[in-house]
Amino acid sequence: MNIKRIVAGVYAVNCYIVYNDNKKGFIIDPGGDSDDIIKFIDEENVNLEFILLTHGHGDHIGAVNIIKEKYKLPLYVSVKEKDLLKDPVANLSKSIPPFRGIELVADKWLYDGEVIDFYGEKLYIMETPGHTVGSICILMGNVMFSGDTLFRMSIGRSDLPTGSFDEIINSIKKLYDLKKDYRVLPGHGAESNLRFEKENNPFMKNMNN
Repeated sequence: MNIKRIVAGVYAVNCYIVYNDNKKGFIIDPGGDSDDIIKFIDEENVNLEFILLTHGHGDHIGAVNIIKEKYKLPLYVSVKEKDLLKDPVANLSKSIPPFRGIELVADKWLYDGEVIDFYGEKLYIMETPGHTVGSICILMGNVMFSGDTLFRMSIGRSDLPTGSFDEIINSIKKLYDLKKDYRVLPGHGAESNLRFEKENNPFMKNMNN
């Protein structure tokens, strides 16, 4: 699978456009800068089939409505983000210019352990609450889209609406227990790999003690 990262919006969210050699694809976390996203999609002739969110914060959903409407796409989100998505204060979009309030409803609600079959590529949905109650990581082959749960040398904030420090630590433990050395593509910042994070991330490296 081909993966294009576009850094989008005022909070520099990593939006990922994922597509196969036949140009069938999907998009993860279109957080803003819809013109840049649309330019790439149209220039590369990518045929998007759905939008997938790692969680419902405003910086990750800013371009959802524009992309959804232009390409007539369904929106896939964890069922546990239902309340956050429809509350512009809790999802923080009301305080993020230029959005000033976004309310969303998913077309497909996702559940922990669900598998999406995308032309033979399996997308495994893993609930990783803590940053928000409905945060997920998406496992695809040797790639993990970690959203705002796991960053290079750090983890996501847990002090925002529906967040929990205890839950995010439990989620990091779930990721630590994975055996594969995933390439980690986070919601912000540089990519990493799971082995590096297990050995160096201060929130992860002592979990086997």
